[in-house]
Formats: sequence, C-alpha cells, structure tokens
Amino acid sequence: MVRRPVHVALIVVQVLFATAPIAVKIALRELSSPSLALLRAAAAAVLFVVLQQVLVRERVLSRGDYARLAWYALFGVVANQLLYITALTRTTATAAQTLVTAGPALTLLIAIILRRETASAGKWLGIGLAAAGALYLVGVDVGTGRAAGNLLVLLNVVAFSVYLVISRDLLGRYDPLTVITWVFLFGALGIAPLGVPSIAAEPGGLSLATWLSILWIVLGPTVGAYYLNQWALHRVEASTVALYVYLQPIITAMLAFPILGERPSPRLIPAAALIFLGVWVSSRFRTKPLPPPAV
Repeated sequence: MVRRPVHVALIVVQVLFATAPIAVKIALRELSSPSLALLRAAAAAVLFVVLQQVLVRERVLSRGDYARLAWYALFGVVANQLLYITALTRTTATAAQTLVTAGPALTLLIAIILRRETASAGKWLGIGLAAAGALYLVGVDVGTGRAAGNLLVLLNVVAFSVYLVISRDLLGRYDPLTVITWVFLFGALGIAPLGVPSIAAEPGGLSLATWLSILWIVLGPTVGAYYLNQWALHRVEASTVALYVYLQPIITAMLAFPILGERPSPRLIPAAALIFLGVWVSSRFRTKPLPPPAV
C-alpha cells in the first residue's frame, strides 16, 4: 500500500511540471528562447551541484564517462530545452503539455530502434495509438504557427526520449543526482553559444513577473519536481509514478485559461485520449516500467 505522503509528493510533482509551460510563456513575453533556456539550465546546474555535493558527493570515474555525460546533455538539455521553449512561442501551454505525456511511448519506440527493447504487437499498438494522438493534435497543415509549435514539442519529446534510453548505461553505475548534475552542467555549456549573445542583446529591465517566472521555472518544474520525483521512485513502482503523469495536461488546462486566456483546441480531447491510451497500452506490454516524462 502506497503511503499518503508519497501520493501527496506525486501530485505536487505533477503540479510543478504542469506549471512549467505557463511560467515559460510568461517569461517569453520579455525574453528570447535561447536566453530563457540558458538561464534555466545554468541556474538549475548550480542548484544540482549544491544538492549533489550535500547529498551524494560522488565523483565521475573516467574521461570516457565525462564524454558520455556531455553526449547525454546534447539530447537531455540542449535540444530538449531549446526545442521546448521555442515551441511555446508558437503553441499553447495545454497542447504542449499534452504532447509531453506521449514521452513514455516514444521512449519505448526509441528503445526498440536502438535495440534496448524487444518489439511485440502490444508495444507497437501502444506506440501507434500515442503517435496517432500526437499527429492528430499537430494537425495535417504543419505550415500553421500552432502546428509548427506542436511539431517542435514532439521533437523535444523525441530528444528527451533518446536521453532517457542512452543514459541508462551510466545510471546503472552512478547515482541519478550525479548524472543529472553533470548533464545540466554540460547542457548549460552547450546552450551558451546561443544563449550568451541572446542575453547580451536583451533590452534589460525585466519585470517582476518575468523574474518570478524564471525563479519558479528553476525551483519548481526543474529542481523541485526532479527531487520529489526521485524521492517517490525510491518508495513506489515507477509504473505508479507514471500513472500520475496524466494529471499534467489537466492541471495545465485549468491554469492556462485564467492565467493566459487560452482556450483548448477542439482537437485536444480526442488527441489526449489517444495519447493516454497508447501510453497505458505500451506500459502493459513493457518488461521495464516506463519512465515518467519531464520538461
């Protein structure tokens, strides 16, 4: 039986993740995508270093492992953050968070392609359902602004799915906090060539709302959600943690309407139903629990 504190922690995690696109869209009113991506990655890296030194104090053992961590950062932070934040300049917060929930099914697809998982009819059915929902939400006309934004979210989910699959090698030898700390450090360095000139070109004089949004993005959906998620994963099955992911787009939709004035697209509900069903079906036929998505 799962204890109440774990349920509470998992709900808080989903609330934190669900607020990410809303806070990002507020910050993007005054910042460019590369600027915000660098601020998020760099600030999170600093906080993760502090946490890692306090809680783990584990050292990376070889240059080869440093190279692997840098490779992971290319997918898990550089591509992930730049694609996600840029996407939110073109699509709604609710649509973005709905597509993010397709992550477990896409992670399974990447694992099959990279021969980390064996294919089966049930797995392909789940992947197909989730893909159908995602493609339906993106829409046939990818030339429109919102469809282009949704496509960028999908590419972001693919990048993070690749990261989840390839990072398993080191996660078997290092504490997850050590891995994520170095991934964010290398990720911040990877974003810097775009982010530093972008920040230098910003007009300055950011509003209080923008600064608070940046602070929330770093402390809430990034560091806070990760830490609570790891705490919960040590106490319940990963499949239980993944079930709570379905709360994210619902919470985002509830907050996006009063805060951003967003109205859900008519495509959203049937697309979400297909994605949720696909993730559930693929989870039923998976030998290892699906990892929950993050943004």
